[in-house]
Amino acid sequence: MNDTAVPWEVRDLSHLRIVAAGCGREGLGEPQIRDAIVHLSRTSTPAVLYLGTATYDLPDPEAWQTGKFAEAGCTVTALKLASCTPSDQDLQDQFDRADVIVASGGNTLFAVDRWVRLGVDRLMQQALQRGAVLCGGSAGAICWFDGGHSDSMDPASYKTYVLGNPSPPLSDAERTGWDYIRVPGLGLLPGLCCPHHDQTQSNGVLRATDFDGMLLRHPGETGIAIDHFAALVIDGESYGVISIEGKTGSVDGKPGVRRKTAADGQVQAAIVPEAGNVRELLSPADTIVEDPRLAAARAANPDDL
Repeated sequence: MNDTAVPWEVRDLSHLRIVAAGCGREGLGEPQIRDAIVHLSRTSTPAVLYLGTATYDLPDPEAWQTGKFAEAGCTVTALKLASCTPSDQDLQDQFDRADVIVASGGNTLFAVDRWVRLGVDRLMQQALQRGAVLCGGSAGAICWFDGGHSDSMDPASYKTYVLGNPSPPLSDAERTGWDYIRVPGLGLLPGLCCPHHDQTQSNGVLRATDFDGMLLRHPGETGIAIDHFAALVIDGESYGVISIEGKTGSVDGKPGVRRKTAADGQVQAAIVPEAGNVRELLSPADTIVEDPRLAAARAANPDDL
């Protein structure tokens, strides 16, 4: 049974094991976050399956986001999906063996569309139901939610550019003139996720400010804003917040998580406590409205081969 079809209020959450970090490279590169993921797996050296789809299966992001797992003695396998199509049986076998599934940061829209095209969204749901840990940062955080605040329209994140084949090269206006976009996720958790909440990217716009504007355009959804050096850890009915020691953020100067809602033209933000109940934190959407720019974003960076 597809658990996401069951109303959130009565859904069995006992199987939920999800870690959503504010950043992929620097989040998954932190032993504190790595240790939380390993602990959730209920084994000391889990088998880790890495999906580098959002960064087009490049080796450097894989090394950054899986290196700490290898150091801990975990077996790491990379499943390359950005430019090849494994057989259904190979996909099933890879997911069945995984205790932890890591989704890389990168271009969220490309990755989620590619996974849906290949049926990986179904395998994610199955893995979650049997108790595998789903985790990642940035795009690897957004993807577990209904949707998220994404830089997927940044042309520097497009496949042709990342793989070194921009034609023609990006102009200064293209590098800085892009907008954030609401992208769909896999819907395993309710909410609209904003990673890097305390950061300003190459377009010069603070994500926290732009996320407020997005929530005003999508008031039917609850926002979960995760600072760059923070992570949200969900374990069944409970959640915890990781704040990386020695790093700065937006919660009293430290990295943290905020819950945001929009009503009557105003955004209300509340600091998420260090621990609590998942049902009190996450709320199903009243309405979900897709971003009208999705078609243009997909045409600019298509997920087909």
